[in-house]
Amino acid sequence: MAKKGELSKTARASLAQRDDRDHLTERTCAKCGQRIMYKELLPVKVVNKGMVYYHKSHYTLQ
Repeated sequence: MAKKGELSKTARASLAQRDDRDHLTERTCAKCGQRIMYKELLPVKVVNKGMVYYHKSHYTLQ
């Protein structure tokens, strides 16, 4: 168990594996049809359809 003020082993591993680069992904936006940059990617799980991807600025909750 991590001591107070320290990250756990799992948290340290998660931070080490995080991808900080902003690169163009293979995912396309369901609204505009263009490929999405990594930092703008917003995956949404849709019932009976699976994962749908949007630009963060294109997705709004109704």
